[in-house]
Amino acid sequence: MIALSQMYPAKRAFITGAGQGLGLAFAMALARDNWKLGLTDVNEPGLKSAADAVSKAGGDVSTYLFDVSSYEDFGAAVNSFVGKFGGIDVGINNAGIGCSGKLQDLPIETFQKVIDINLMGVVYGCYLFVPLMCAQKCGHILNVASAAGFVSAPRMSAYNTSKAGVVALSETLRAELAADNVLVSVLMPTFIRTNVGRNSVGREDDVRHARMLVEESTLEADRVIEETLARMSARELYIVLPLEAQFLWRFKRLFPDSFGRFIGKEVQRKIDRLDRKSSDS
Repeated sequence: MIALSQMYPAKRAFITGAGQGLGLAFAMALARDNWKLGLTDVNEPGLKSAADAVSKAGGDVSTYLFDVSSYEDFGAAVNSFVGKFGGIDVGINNAGIGCSGKLQDLPIETFQKVIDINLMGVVYGCYLFVPLMCAQKCGHILNVASAAGFVSAPRMSAYNTSKAGVVALSETLRAELAADNVLVSVLMPTFIRTNVGRNSVGREDDVRHARMLVEESTLEADRVIEETLARMSARELYIVLPLEAQFLWRFKRLFPDSFGRFIGKEVQRKIDRLDRKSSDS
């Protein structure tokens, strides 16, 4: 955290999806080091509550109420923040929604919504952050993906696709921007105890399973934030958390055929366990 502030002494960060969950946790961590923060969300009460908490923690807060799937609104918010503070040192593309269900069970409109928010929202952020940071000759973009982006588990087709796209975009930009001293990192965690499960779309049973998995997770947002900021300071591209996710990351690359069979069986085992748990309760 100290290292990140030393890298960017102007301490200006723009965070999407900051009204709750991981985005709010990022904002709180930076606020404690007195960063200037642009916070965005689609939920007005949540955004206001987050802004109050972040301000009390020491952040200089500006808020922007919009949906990241709107490039025009996203651009207006970034321009407003830059007009006020002169630039952006750290851009965190965090906003997203969960989605569960087999491909044939998802209306095409649902699949499109997930892509628009989870992938195009990140693309829009990168389109807006990159020119600013190249002009500054410094900056760091953090794109929040998910272990789903490489695990590609069954019953998560739309979500997996959106997050895999975020990983590919991040890898591409990391190489493209190296000469401009602009860094890119991609965060790929497993389930984190946040509200993302409550904001999921898809079939009722699949969404219920996803919420239960999130609620059972022992991976806390504060732990993710601490390690992510440290690894950003270390200029790392891939931030895969926790150890379980790092195991899966290596397993797939070394034994792709075995990995696919393993994941299919593991997902079904978890679904069966959750169904038994629901029946018992």
